[in-house]
Amino acid sequence: MSISSPGIGSGIDIQSIVPSLVAAERQPTLSRLAQKEASLQAELSAVGLLKSALSEFQSKLDGLKDTTTFSNRSASASDTSIASFTASNDVAAGSYSLEITSLATAQKLVTMQDYVVSEGTLEFTDAGGSFSVPLDSSNNSTIESLRDEINNAEDNIGVTATILVVNGSKRLVFTANDTGAENELTISGTSTSGDLDIYDYNSGTAIPDVNGDVASYYDQVTAATDAVFSVDGQSMTSASNVITDVIPDTTITLKEANPGNPITLSVSTDTSEVRNQIAGMIEGYNELVSLINKQTSYNADTEVAGTLIGDSLINSIEQQIRRTLTSQISNPDSDYTSLTSIGITTNSDGTLELNNEKLDTALETDYAGVSTLFSSDPEGIALKVNIILENYLQTSGTLDSRTESINDKLAGLTEDREALDLRSKKLETRLYAQYNAMDLLVAQLNSTGQWLASALDSLPGVVFEKK
Repeated sequence: MSISSPGIGSGIDIQSIVPSLVAAERQPTLSRLAQKEASLQAELSAVGLLKSALSEFQSKLDGLKDTTTFSNRSASASDTSIASFTASNDVAAGSYSLEITSLATAQKLVTMQDYVVSEGTLEFTDAGGSFSVPLDSSNNSTIESLRDEINNAEDNIGVTATILVVNGSKRLVFTANDTGAENELTISGTSTSGDLDIYDYNSGTAIPDVNGDVASYYDQVTAATDAVFSVDGQSMTSASNVITDVIPDTTITLKEANPGNPITLSVSTDTSEVRNQIAGMIEGYNELVSLINKQTSYNADTEVAGTLIGDSLINSIEQQIRRTLTSQISNPDSDYTSLTSIGITTNSDGTLELNNEKLDTALETDYAGVSTLFSSDPEGIALKVNIILENYLQTSGTLDSRTESINDKLAGLTEDREALDLRSKKLETRLYAQYNAMDLLVAQLNSTGQWLASALDSLPGVVFEKK
């Protein structure tokens, strides 16, 4: 006799009992795996946050471990309408007196009458070379085309041509692009047709025109002159108003003459960037400490512990950084050999606090000592802390290895769940087999009982009374 539906023989709900038994068997393991996964995910997140905070703190140390940060220079002129002054970080601090007698100018010439163009050549010369423009009836036959030809010439030595209309008369204006006496122009015209009204200009020399009349064909609006100035009483000249070779690693831009009224050019150490870098370091460290405190604390009220409480890795990181920040360097030439000495102290919660007045005093009285405290190799505090951070943050470093280990454990949980599913399937199969066998046996016993009852009922003279 076979049972086509589980439980039909015994009346037991096998279809509900077996899954319930399997689920009850799985639940402790599932709970354990879920709890383990939650713990690992929390740890993975905490390690990620720690790595991010360490990286951010490291970025805040970049300026302090770099000696060039402490080489910042601030340049200024006492009267910026007279001159502007800039300096590189390589210039020494100091001050200079500047007196400007006259500025460098660029030559400007205007033709005194209409330009009559026929055939010939117009040539421009200065100390740097020369170039010429051809003239004929088909090339540069108008004053506009001549202007464009001059300006677009590939070998132009530095002349700009424009047009000025005076009482209806078109005149050419020639302006040297560069200032200085060496850029004075010599302009000469050569006629091939005998009627080219172009005259030479060279220091005001008048040249006869084609009719033999002597005329000054150009009006010199501005002469080509050098700047005349003095620095600390030393007289100098320059073809340009931008001076880069008098005070090394500086640029002086002359703007206006001030004879008899010298101004002061100053180069000083710019401490603002260093202050910003120190403030940034403190901010980055305090953010790191706050994160560490949160991850390693225990709240007695809520009975909740931080994810990394008691973790040897995070404790080691904190101790190494704190020990380095509170250490003292060796510098017999300075009183500023620790963070405490420049006004940086540690609070009870491990964060840092800055006394601005003490830092200002340190920067003003011993700037070199403060620079050595942070960036000297290998003593500098910023350099040493950076080495610690690099050991943890580098690719395949300690934190990467920790992250990889956690991910391996998470992958192991997936394998544990797969193994649990396999065991549960086998258990379900076994239970169904056992319950089905029982169900079949009960069905057989019920069938036998019914046969016996029927057989006994059919015996002669025997009556069974049903109760």
